[in-house]
Amino acid sequence: MTPDEIRFAADGMLQSLGTWLRLLGYDCIGDRDHWGRALLDQAVAEDRVFLTRNAHLNTNLPHDLLARANIVFVLAEHLPDQIREVTGKFALDKERFTFTRCVACNVPLVSTADMTCVPSDVAARETEFWHCPACGKTFWRGSHVRDSLIRLQKWLEPGQ
Repeated sequence: MTPDEIRFAADGMLQSLGTWLRLLGYDCIGDRDHWGRALLDQAVAEDRVFLTRNAHLNTNLPHDLLARANIVFVLAEHLPDQIREVTGKFALDKERFTFTRCVACNVPLVSTADMTCVPSDVAARETEFWHCPACGKTFWRGSHVRDSLIRLQKWLEPGQ
């Protein structure tokens, strides 16, 4: 699936998974300030897949809300296993859309030529930059991106 075909909401237990889904380019809401019933309400209203590990969800929320929700219980306890589980279950593209969305704001990044917020040494060695219209941060494919992609590739290898 592509980011145009699916959107997620990750509950409080799956914040790291949500960050990595955004790193993969998928729309995934949920953070420390946005969780529980309010997040599930938003997921239903916006036709999002609600990702959770909360085994008591069915006893804590109204049944009519739960019936309208597309809830997926993530079985894996650890982040690498959670990423494998979710990307496999939904056949998510794990390469084509990486780093196209702000991992903090969940907003699609926009290509930019404005390098005023970029350190001069970075501007001298990098050629492509992206801007988040929500938080104003500027991004480039530096060592952090390469390290994250290496980690992701390792986690997604069969047998890990």
